[in-house]
Amino acid sequence: MKSAMWRVSVSLSSPAVALLLALTTACGEEAPPPDPELPPLVGGLEVPISLRNDGATPTNALRIEISPSAMHLDGHALFEMTRGRPAESEVTDAGYPTLLSRVQSSPAHTQAALTVHGVVPYGTTVRVMQTLLAAGYHEFSFAVRTADGSPTIRWMTITSPEIAPSSGDVAMEGTVRPWEDFTSHWSEVYDACRGGHYVDCDGLPAVSAPGGHLQLELWTRGSGMILRFDQTDMADAGVPAAAPTVAMLPGVPQPSSDDMPPPRAFTTGAFSFRAEEATQPTSAISATTRPVCATAVCPTVVVADDITPTMRVISLLGAAFPNGSTAPRLAFRIPE
Repeated sequence: MKSAMWRVSVSLSSPAVALLLALTTACGEEAPPPDPELPPLVGGLEVPISLRNDGATPTNALRIEISPSAMHLDGHALFEMTRGRPAESEVTDAGYPTLLSRVQSSPAHTQAALTVHGVVPYGTTVRVMQTLLAAGYHEFSFAVRTADGSPTIRWMTITSPEIAPSSGDVAMEGTVRPWEDFTSHWSEVYDACRGGHYVDCDGLPAVSAPGGHLQLELWTRGSGMILRFDQTDMADAGVPAAAPTVAMLPGVPQPSSDDMPPPRAFTTGAFSFRAEEATQPTSAISATTRPVCATAVCPTVVVADDITPTMRVISLLGAAFPNGSTAPRLAFRIPE
């Protein structure tokens, strides 16, 4: 007798198959879909204006968005903010531990892309950078916009910045410029400063202390900005900082009387501007740094109060080193 053959047909919509699929998922053979990304926190017209905006669009980047009310990591909520600040429990001297933990547990990326609302305090932005450096990130792309009012996002790239304490000397290792790189262009820098919305411009002094190295400080507070070219490492140059020997600058005659004491030697040149100068399409800030920093790396320290809006810092950086100029060697001071 021939055996009978049975055919069993089961509909894919049957309760049995639905149960089987549910059990399969529950056993871990198929992971649940990830949580959907949240809408963008910051719009194109809310990021800072920068005259340095020719960075490449980030790819394979860790994405951080910071608004006055929240911080997101890769499109997912990290923590809430109050006026651009996280809760005090989220802050340590080393940065933001919650952010560090999340970054370290996230897939590795080649760079960090930061989209920061312009009014977020500088103290928040610099501590995010401090945390990312601790996590091994050394290339940062800041979302910016151009001075023509376009909402199109552009990028300003910062590579291997340092985080410096709120006070004390900053050793800019790997970048050394002689002080004379500034003093030989002092007259050009002064003339450029006077061409914009300036507050004060240090004119060419009679004498300058020789030796030492050049360091540029970018300082902003409220509606003011200062470019200060400082002479550093005087002891290393063999010149006592308290009573430096002096040398007459080119074009300045020696004092005519032997009884006349030599003029005080200048070891700094400061050039002050109103904040709106940093967002002008053709900025006098750019013209002021150009003779010294356009074609050679300038060691630069960024200084701002904790509450200074990030847009002031980013705009000042962009104006000091606009498109086409050599990227600086940067150190950001942690505010007090």
